[in-house]
Amino acid sequence: MASTIYQRKRDFVVCGVVGVCATTRAEFVKEVFRMPTTPMSATVNLVGVPAIVSAKENPKYAEMYNSCTMAAIDGMPIVKIGIRKGLKCERCAAPDIMGLVFRKSVEQGKTHYFYGGKDNELLQKLRENLEIEYPGIRIVGMYSPPFRALTEEEDQDICEIINGLHPDFLWVGIGAPKQEMWMWEHQKKIHGTVMLGVGAGFNFFSGALQKAPEWMEKASLEWLFRLSREPRRLWRRYILGGFKYIYYTIEAKIRRNIE
Repeated sequence: MASTIYQRKRDFVVCGVVGVCATTRAEFVKEVFRMPTTPMSATVNLVGVPAIVSAKENPKYAEMYNSCTMAAIDGMPIVKIGIRKGLKCERCAAPDIMGLVFRKSVEQGKTHYFYGGKDNELLQKLRENLEIEYPGIRIVGMYSPPFRALTEEEDQDICEIINGLHPDFLWVGIGAPKQEMWMWEHQKKIHGTVMLGVGAGFNFFSGALQKAPEWMEKASLEWLFRLSREPRRLWRRYILGGFKYIYYTIEAKIRRNIE
C-alpha cells in the first residue's frame, strides 16, 4: 500500500483563498517535531497578510500555500479571525518559533541546515549567535545562494549536499513568496527533512535586525516597526499590501453574503 502524504488540517480560510492552521506556538513546535517526512519532505509556511495578498493575485501562489504540509499563522489580523471563530491560536512569527525549535532540537539532538541570508558573513554571525544562545545546537551546513536563479547543475549540487548531510530541519530564508515556492519545488528533491520558510528570521538571529517590542506585536503594529527600519524596501508590502488586504477582506464578506 502506497504511503499517503500528510497535510495538517486547515482550520479556516482567509479571504476565500488560503486555508490556515490555528495553533499556539507550543502546539506548532510539537507538530513540526512529529511531522512525517516521507514519502517526501514536509513544508511549513508562515502565512501573514502579504501571503494572502500574493495568493489573491496569483493562483499559483494560492495553490502553493494550500499544498504545503502546514500553513501556520504569521499575522495578528489573521490570528484575530481565528479567535473570533473560537479557535485557540497565536501568531507563529519566525523570531518566536525558531528559538523554541532550536531549544527543543538541542534536547533531542536534531540537526539544522540554513539556506538563505544575504551573504556568508551574515551566516557566520548567525552560527556564532546560535551556538552561544543554544549550546549544543547541531548546525550541519549553511548556504547563501546568489541573487539570481541557480543553474540546473548548481541546484542539483546543493540538493546533493543537503541530502548527504541529512538535516532534520531545513531553514529557508530567501524572502516570501520566493522561499515558499522554492520549498514546494524541492519537496521531492530534498529528502527526509522539515523545511520552514522563515523570511527575515536569519536577520533577527544574526543580529542584523531588531525584533519589535512585544506591545507593538500585541497591538498589531509590528509592521510599523519594521517599516520604520526599512521604509524603502517594505513600504509597498505594508502600505499598499495593507490596503489590498482590507479590500480583499471586504470583497470576501460581500461574496459570502451574496452566496
